[in-house]
Amino acid sequence: MIKEVEPPPISFKLTLLRWLTMVASLALAASHPATALDAVSMQLKWKHQFQFAGYYQALEQGFYRDAGLDVTIREGGPDIDVSEAVARGKADFGVCSAGILRDWGAGRRLVVLAAIFQRSAAVILVARRADISSVADLRGRTLMDTPGSDEIAAMLKREGIDYQSMLRVPHEGNPRDLLAGRADAMVAYSTNEPFVLERLGAAYRTFAPAASGIDFYGDNLCASEAEVKARPDRVASFRAASVKGWAYALAHKEATVDLILRKYSAKKSREALLFEAEQTATLVGRDIDRIGEQDPARWRGIAAVYRQLGLLTDDTLPAALIWDGNDDSLQRWLISLVLVPVGLAIAALVAYRNRRSLRVAIARLGALPPFATMGRPRLSLIMSLLFIGLSIPVLIFILIYNYNKNSTGIVSILNDAVAQTSQAGVERTQDLIENTESPLRFLAEVAASDPGYFRIEQSRDLMYRALTSAAHIDAAYVSFEDGYHRVVTRIDEDRRRADPRIPAIANWHSSYVDAITNSLLRVRHRTFFDIWPNQVGKYDVATEIDIRTLPGYQSAKTTRTLAVTEPSINPDTGFPIISLRIPIFRGVEFIGCASANITMDVLSRFLDRHRASAGSTTFVADRNNGKIIAFPDKQKGVRIENGVLKIATLADIDDPVVREAHREHARTGADRFVFRSPINGEDLIAAFANFPGGFGQAWQVITLTPIDDFVGTLKRTNRLMMVVIIALTTVELFFIYLASSRLSRPVENVSRQLQSIESLNFDTPARPPSNIHEIAKLESAASLLRTSLKSFSSFVPLDVVRQLIKSGIPLTLGVEPRFLTVFFSDLENFSTTQRRSRLMIS
Repeated sequence: MIKEVEPPPISFKLTLLRWLTMVASLALAASHPATALDAVSMQLKWKHQFQFAGYYQALEQGFYRDAGLDVTIREGGPDIDVSEAVARGKADFGVCSAGILRDWGAGRRLVVLAAIFQRSAAVILVARRADISSVADLRGRTLMDTPGSDEIAAMLKREGIDYQSMLRVPHEGNPRDLLAGRADAMVAYSTNEPFVLERLGAAYRTFAPAASGIDFYGDNLCASEAEVKARPDRVASFRAASVKGWAYALAHKEATVDLILRKYSAKKSREALLFEAEQTATLVGRDIDRIGEQDPARWRGIAAVYRQLGLLTDDTLPAALIWDGNDDSLQRWLISLVLVPVGLAIAALVAYRNRRSLRVAIARLGALPPFATMGRPRLSLIMSLLFIGLSIPVLIFILIYNYNKNSTGIVSILNDAVAQTSQAGVERTQDLIENTESPLRFLAEVAASDPGYFRIEQSRDLMYRALTSAAHIDAAYVSFEDGYHRVVTRIDEDRRRADPRIPAIANWHSSYVDAITNSLLRVRHRTFFDIWPNQVGKYDVATEIDIRTLPGYQSAKTTRTLAVTEPSINPDTGFPIISLRIPIFRGVEFIGCASANITMDVLSRFLDRHRASAGSTTFVADRNNGKIIAFPDKQKGVRIENGVLKIATLADIDDPVVREAHREHARTGADRFVFRSPINGEDLIAAFANFPGGFGQAWQVITLTPIDDFVGTLKRTNRLMMVVIIALTTVELFFIYLASSRLSRPVENVSRQLQSIESLNFDTPARPPSNIHEIAKLESAASLLRTSLKSFSSFVPLDVVRQLIKSGIPLTLGVEPRFLTVFFSDLENFSTTQRRSRLMIS
């Protein structure tokens, strides 16, 4: 007798649950060994600022606490030697530089846990002058230097300049000292000093070591070798929490700035810290998953540079310099690798032990009315579905795969085209400025050597040559502190309409304004030329103009370098111009400015010709106030307000697409994003590219490109492919149905034959045998079965045979117990009769 296996008792399930809970608890304990808070110290290399934002947020957000660490962050300064403090155990962790290689030579065995700054922030700044345009021009110049500028020394040496022999002046961290001429150049951090210069409106140049091939790491997280060996778990936990803090800080810049102002230092303004945050994000890297990574090959390159500088005798990396990451992460991976198979095995065991219950559940599900009434599907349907399942998904996959691959490639091309267009706009604008700056510097040098030269008429020939040196220069002029002013301009139709006294044949104009005296009346003396220097008219007109009050004049005087003004409306033409001013110094005395007005028509035409695509729009705007600097349609660059011409801004320009891009940029803060056109609903990609630091103005090139200009053809092709595929699929489904019907027909015939046999219907006509070997065998077996039953039915009533078939009970030889009733009675002469019966039988 077979016994039914009993299901596992409840106690077994509880025991299994307890065991699983114990395993999970052990795994969690192994993954997080630190439970009690361990007090550690972190030494910064400088004063509190965004440079150390990641450590502030790791503390503020509880990342250190979650790692079991009680962290104290110590402020740095000029008298703090981080390497010394960490090496001697005065601090557990610190912010070090690439100079950690030199520390090993001095016996300070420090380990780099994470290279937070992938690029060094150290740069050289110079005021924008004609005589310093490259690193090589710094030879023999004075330098405001800070200690530990190894990458700066390497850059200078690569350019053939002896860093040690350069004249030095004290570095007080004030960029105004550079503008005041206390030094020709200053070592600075790209995250700090440029902000001050940009706020002053000073144009400057930046020389970064990376541009000279000096690729040093910047700030890195370090610990002593002894700390790493003695407490590897604590080191790993501190590193992981710090990297997590940096990821959080870069993702929440404004909140981090507020944290710094609230808890650490308010010496910097919020704007300065936000500027530092953006620059820091560039140095750390935009990919948060790669924060802190370091490459041994790159460290070897840094060591080779140190050896070339004579700062190292051997460029072999110390074996323990780079943290090898031997923490509990491997242990956690191993635990995971072990737990996953164990969990699957337990799940399989539970399923096996409950297989009977599973079968019962499936049977009950099949007995439900919705499933019970469905019946069994036909073979042709199954074969059709099989063919469809094998072919249609493949077609769909090919379509989607090709679309995604093509889309990725085309979007990459789009991004490259947008980047190239933006870069071209920046470079073209810079070319306009530089092509204007050169003749202005020449005028300034002449005025500095002989200030009286521009007070005589012969000077206008020199100014005419400066004016005609570039087609975009609309006016060139020299102005002095006493109010004297001389200018040469072009004459066009707009100027003729503005002043009917200008001769119709005039093409050029020269004038000068008397110096400011006690006289109440000042005069502007105007002369007109058709072909220079042929005069065609002149007249004098009273004026109250004072060039010293115009934008940029005082800025050039204060910064002692090139000043680029915001755009303004030229009253003569009605279109925007910008002014460039070069200060004129005679010794240390400021005596005036050499200036030029640039019409932005040239740049507007350039932007109109150089588009990212046929439907794209590229223009230049001020990122601070949104003023339009140059727009392909110059009519949209201005607007009329109360009857007065005004420069259009991003917020009010007569272009709804531009306004929508501006609103989306303000909302998201992203420099590249996709938005929807308010006109026709098409998707556009917007790219905002800032002009490089030192330009003198906070301008940006904005490119708006319809995505369909690049992927529209692909979309149309894909839609056509989709229609074709649907049509082909329909045809394919039809042929699949025919093929499956054709293939399943012989099997279905056999099925019908068996159904006829089951109903004992032997009158069904025979069909020709199938050409398929296996199906022919089935047909033969069915035929034999029919013949056998037909013969059997000849001897046994059909109803009995039909009941036997439907019952499904097989016929077997044997006996069957039955209840019998035996009747006993007395018979006359029974014994005599019984004997006679025996004799007869014998």
